[in-house]
Amino acid sequence: MLRLLIFLAPLTGLALTVPQGVRKEGVDSEEMKYGGIESGQSASDATRASLASLWSYSTVTEDRYDHAVHGDQHDLLPYFQDYENTTNITAQLGSTAYLNCRINRLRDKTVSWVRRDGDEIKLLTWGLHTYSNDARFSLNFEHPNNWKLQIKYTQRRDQGNYECQISTHPPKVLPVRLNIVAPVVEIIDERGASVHEKFYKTGSTIELKCTISQMPQAQTFILWRHGDHMLNYDTSRGGISVKTDMSSSVIVSTLFIANAAPSDSGNYTCSLGDVATGSVFVHVLNGEHPAAMQHGSGTKDLCSLALVLLLSSLTTLLHLR
Repeated sequence: MLRLLIFLAPLTGLALTVPQGVRKEGVDSEEMKYGGIESGQSASDATRASLASLWSYSTVTEDRYDHAVHGDQHDLLPYFQDYENTTNITAQLGSTAYLNCRINRLRDKTVSWVRRDGDEIKLLTWGLHTYSNDARFSLNFEHPNNWKLQIKYTQRRDQGNYECQISTHPPKVLPVRLNIVAPVVEIIDERGASVHEKFYKTGSTIELKCTISQMPQAQTFILWRHGDHMLNYDTSRGGISVKTDMSSSVIVSTLFIANAAPSDSGNYTCSLGDVATGSVFVHVLNGEHPAAMQHGSGTKDLCSLALVLLLSSLTTLLHLR
């Protein structure tokens, strides 16, 4: 009996020193794994050594598991999803421009937009908040990960370099170049040359052709005006029609006015909203003036008409003498 008590005493001390919540069989297995109690160690020292070994083993195991699942720590940082597809944006003058910034694994980092002009940097947005004094700028977040900068009513001065930044150390930066283009609107003659003046005779059909090019955003609504009067939906006069052709990269809009009268004379404009406008001055004349009645005539026809009138006047003066 005495021998049994002497044998159990060290084990009892070992059991009493095991912290609450650690199962004895776990310690026993670690002792077996790491060689048990060494010579000269007390039971409590052996227990602490075994627990330290157990903690070290479990930490190494967790690190290996985390590396196997998530990869290196560098791979856990945020990154831009489509870096190559968002670095050059073209927007039409007067339209709304969107600068995309899709970010994966953002976690607790913050996204900001800045405008860079040489060495000068201007903060536009920070997180979901806008810091620009220009109300046209705002952060338009698109689920799930697009921190999109929105610029309304784009102006020529908006063209330049922007950056989407992530608050890592050092910051990750996505540079974006915004280009602003203005459509080119021209009224042309039958030969395709730009014209600023046309002549028609009474009773003929006025035909004005307008071309719109350099449009990054397709639009079909072209507005025709005679002075301040809009013609697209004019039903009071009658005989007015507009045909728009988008079969090519250049939009062509043609205005037809049947049975022209002197009251149809004046300035005609073809416009794409408030962005771009082309204009032509139309003369509707009574009588026969062949030099001025050619469709598609311009300044040359006006000069020809003036020359005819001048020669006629000189001939009349010579006869009077």
